[in-house]
Amino acid sequence: MRSYKFLRAGAIGPFSGFAWPRPAGGGPGPWVEANGPRARCRRGVHACRIDDLPWWLAEELWEVELGGEVVAYAHKVAAPRGRLVRRVDGWTAAARHDYAYECAWRTRDRALEALRGRAAERLRSCTTLAAVESTARELAGDEPEARIALVMAADGALTAVSELAATGAYIAAHAARHVAGEDAMAAERRWQATRLAERLGLSA
Repeated sequence: MRSYKFLRAGAIGPFSGFAWPRPAGGGPGPWVEANGPRARCRRGVHACRIDDLPWWLAEELWEVELGGEVVAYAHKVAAPRGRLVRRVDGWTAAARHDYAYECAWRTRDRALEALRGRAAERLRSCTTLAAVESTARELAGDEPEARIALVMAADGALTAVSELAATGAYIAAHAARHVAGEDAMAAERRWQATRLAERLGLSA
């Protein structure tokens, strides 16, 4: 099974702070072994399947090889050992920027589902995310039934402008759930994963 791992700049684990040994000379990096028995989120080498990617966005994306028994959890997999195979070069600052903006506009569209009439027209007419943020925050005070969706739209716009792709994807997923339920949230996460895979040329 092909797996992936998001890391901070320099191949640093975002939670563990572990500095992963990187590939050199055209081959994979050295194996990293987990100490002791595997424990979810605490011990083991954790990685992502394609569908898990939106949950773990960070500065660098790597293809990884896992060794030993691979156990699947919600939103991740884990194994006794793993190694970095190659960096996914397409996951650049520009790609993160574009992805965050796409998620923000999708969050705006979810807010539109909760609006009617002039309020919907005003939000739909926004051509920039700065306008989405200011308009959604203004409307939130006048549209109590749509207030949460509007605040999410405003926050989603702000996270995109602030280059916070992971937060923007999270907000888009929860905006979908708020407006249309759990199935809509799952569908939004699937869209996010599919969009990443298509843009970056990833395969399972």
